[in-house]
Amino acid sequence: MNKFKKLMGKRVDMADYMVLTGIFLGALYWALESLLNVFSPEEISFYQEIFGPNISEVWPRLIVFCLFLMFGSHVQFTINERNRALEALKESEEKYRSILENIEEGYYEVDFEGYLLFVNDSLSKILSVPKMDLRFMNFWDFMDEKNAGLIHETFLECRRSGNPVKAFDCELKIEGATVFIEASASLMRDAKDLPVGYRGVLRDRTEKKKMEMDLLESYRKVHEARSATILGLAKLAEYRDEGTGTHLERIREYARMLAVQLGENPKFNDRIDQQYIDDIYHSSILHDIGKVGTPDALLLKPGKLTEEEFDIIKRHTSMGGNALMAIESQIEGKSFLAMGKEIAYNHHEKWDGSGYPQGLKAEAIPLSARIIAVADVYDALTTKRFYKEAYSHEKAKSMIISLKGKHFDPEIVKAFMAVETELNRVRKEKLKEKTAFTRRSVQALGR
Repeated sequence: MNKFKKLMGKRVDMADYMVLTGIFLGALYWALESLLNVFSPEEISFYQEIFGPNISEVWPRLIVFCLFLMFGSHVQFTINERNRALEALKESEEKYRSILENIEEGYYEVDFEGYLLFVNDSLSKILSVPKMDLRFMNFWDFMDEKNAGLIHETFLECRRSGNPVKAFDCELKIEGATVFIEASASLMRDAKDLPVGYRGVLRDRTEKKKMEMDLLESYRKVHEARSATILGLAKLAEYRDEGTGTHLERIREYARMLAVQLGENPKFNDRIDQQYIDDIYHSSILHDIGKVGTPDALLLKPGKLTEEEFDIIKRHTSMGGNALMAIESQIEGKSFLAMGKEIAYNHHEKWDGSGYPQGLKAEAIPLSARIIAVADVYDALTTKRFYKEAYSHEKAKSMIISLKGKHFDPEIVKAFMAVETELNRVRKEKLKEKTAFTRRSVQALGR
């Protein structure tokens, strides 16, 4: 029988066996009668004794009767199989509907006009409308123009491509409140496999969204607190030197502009991203934090420093770096002080190796420190200090260009030249702020 199945090339079920059995019995009868006629040409007497004299009429009727029985059984079997398949399909659909009704996500079916054809209990709760009232309401009634356009375009893309859209975000307007939704969509087809609408799932992400927004707000506050802490820490050094004024505010603006410009250079665009720019903006003001350990007599000395005095001044790089390293060691993971530490240690190193404290040369000097070196010198040249008058922007620019490849990284000097107009503008604005602050301070003291 297995060989027969292979010969037929497809599955042979019980009804097929019954038909084949009928054919086999008919063939067997024909063969048997032919065989008896060969050996006994005369009418066989026991046929007549059993079936009577009209034996030739009995056999065809008997065969037809057997065939009716077999074909009838085949039809009945086919009908029973079809009924069982329909029952299984109905049971499957009921189970499917039961699952849809009990899932936490909202399930929807809509036609191409957006009218709701079917929703489950969860979607009814999300939309705050009874299921009976939702039938034949329009999906677009629950969203503003912007979100309606977003979902409409998503549905159209789904229809054009035939592919489901697994997840997209949108907002619904429910009883005057905004509900944040994560949705999916796929084509719904009829029995002829023709698209008739869309079906999908909605998940209420309002609480999650609120938590994300709270987290972002917390991060913003931490970020602001971090910036204020760094600035306050750096001011400890600046307040001891009345000549520096708004030095720190200028330095971080210069550092940001130089870093942005340098980021356009292919040599650095793999290292300078937005995070790097933010870090150097906030950490640059820590470059002289080590001066809190430098005696006031040296910081405020108007005349030229002796070699011994200058050696003491130079220690501020190591003291600042060590202080920041000690703080950083108490913070788990990479902290915002990492760049501040390398700037404090190395912002007086020079490209040709003649700087201090370690005499680092060229690219052995951290990039952040090389950027701050240019920003710090430009600010020192263009502002009045106890020991010197302020130079003009043009003179400071000429001096920095002359030190390219000696004191400064040539690439950073190129970046400086590209933004020197903006640097000068910021310098003037900050000097005005300093003048206004000084005037208000004097007025306050006179009251």
